[in-house]
Amino acid sequence: MRPFSPSSLVWIAVASQLGAAQNCPILGPAYPAVTNIAAPKLTAAKARFEKALESVNRSSTSFAVQVYSAHDDDLIYSTYHTATDQVGAAVVGPDTIWRLFSISKAITVYAFLAKLGDKYWNEPITNYIPELADAPVHDPIRDVNWAEVTLGSLAGQSSGITRDYSLRDSSTVQSQIPGFRTLKDSEIIKCGSFGLRTCNRTEAMRIIMKTYPWALSYRTPNYSTLAFQLLAYAAENITGESFPDIIVNQLIKPLNLTRTSVPIPRNETNVVNYPAAAWELDLGDLSPGGGYSQSASDLSTLGRSILRSTLLPPIVTRRWLAPAIHSGSVRFSMGRPWEILRHALPAALTSNVTRNVDIYSKQGGGGVYTTLIALSPDHDIGASILTAGDETQAAFNTIRQAFLDVWLGVAEEAARDQAQATYEGTYASNAVGDNSSIVVGLSPGEPALFVDQVISNGTDVLQYIVNTAGLGGKKGKFGLWLYPMGLVDENNENVDRGRKKRVAFRGWPGLVGEKPSETCGSWAESDRLRWGNYPGDLYVFEVDQGGKASVLENPGLGRMFWRV
Repeated sequence: MRPFSPSSLVWIAVASQLGAAQNCPILGPAYPAVTNIAAPKLTAAKARFEKALESVNRSSTSFAVQVYSAHDDDLIYSTYHTATDQVGAAVVGPDTIWRLFSISKAITVYAFLAKLGDKYWNEPITNYIPELADAPVHDPIRDVNWAEVTLGSLAGQSSGITRDYSLRDSSTVQSQIPGFRTLKDSEIIKCGSFGLRTCNRTEAMRIIMKTYPWALSYRTPNYSTLAFQLLAYAAENITGESFPDIIVNQLIKPLNLTRTSVPIPRNETNVVNYPAAAWELDLGDLSPGGGYSQSASDLSTLGRSILRSTLLPPIVTRRWLAPAIHSGSVRFSMGRPWEILRHALPAALTSNVTRNVDIYSKQGGGGVYTTLIALSPDHDIGASILTAGDETQAAFNTIRQAFLDVWLGVAEEAARDQAQATYEGTYASNAVGDNSSIVVGLSPGEPALFVDQVISNGTDVLQYIVNTAGLGGKKGKFGLWLYPMGLVDENNENVDRGRKKRVAFRGWPGLVGEKPSETCGSWAESDRLRWGNYPGDLYVFEVDQGGKASVLENPGLGRMFWRV
């Protein structure tokens, strides 16, 4: 191992000071998620959301919107509208069925994970589709190197393969494009697109093996519907089950999704079936990439189950709700197959201080349908947005933006109110003559719980932390911001079983009123203050059944503090 150079030590010290010179948010929730869907700020937001939707053209657009929480089976909010010029046959309600199109990709991955977990993500697709294992690679520009395409890259839009092998190929609708080569009859796509029959597996694989690569796998993301057909083929090979059966057995039956369909529900009347060509499009084996249909209520049930880890172990859910590769935009990364929007969320409705919140979404679109599932793990809330009509994109954009602006903001505010009611207060030693106390509250306009006093046996520990972080020469109000780490103990032997839970927060020092910089490094600079391997930045609250914290522990100090 190379020794540290003096310049390296200087850099580490400087990085530490830069990272701590302001409230530098730790990625993740600022507060434990609000659990009461009737919280006043959530209730008051309904009118604001309705106001934001006033610009939607209701004569030409039908829509269904539901906002839900992982902590309640009832909805936070819902609204439904049927276009006045009758877009489709349905009077839209919670059980009306819509074409999902590419939301199907998220459902496909969910079913795969529920059946097989994520242990196959690094396996090459050639292990499970024999035709691809036999495909030669003579020309890296012309031939896909299928041995480098993994199941995880297929799920995460990073496989380097083409977008579609038949769907929307121009040769299906016209015989010539001016200036383009003349196609042989054998080169014309004759299945698997609008107005054509579906491709059987033999036909599909023959066309797929002739596709050009888009790029090297894992080099850059590229949207691919084909990827999910291959992922489904792999699941069938591994399990011996048909993929439609996997969807039914792993998702539809366990979650009671009675308004979800893998084939097109042709005998249903409560559907939005406009236009008929888009509604009736049968994608066959390509359905895992865009062929499923679902109601708003079923989509919300499915999203809620993800947030709750109903069907997956929590660790698998956490790995699933994580980026797989960046996109060319600073605001978007890709997951499996999440389209992850990094949203700058104000710390309070009137604050100009923001923190980054990652929204895990999957959008679908085809014909005049535009659909979305959106999840905010930071807040344990989600949204189902289903639109159809001649101006669906404009309506969809308005509704999606209103979800981001209204519901995420009030979920943050409601969680802040809940955290204040639960944790705010002065905590002190109950030993006679022991001058030890910690004061917990909020810093106006800034995220997270705030600690502005830490005294242990008469020593001002907060000032020591400030000096250690390199902030001693600065002027202003210093403190610690406490972020929940998701570590909750409800069954520890040290607390009364069933009556209390222990909730862990980590403290981050800084100066009040300074906005975070784009290069702040809380992820790299946290957990530096240790004493005999006890963490000095860990604050553990004991919360009683009534939702009030009564005790606060800091392992580094070796002390318990009781609410005064």
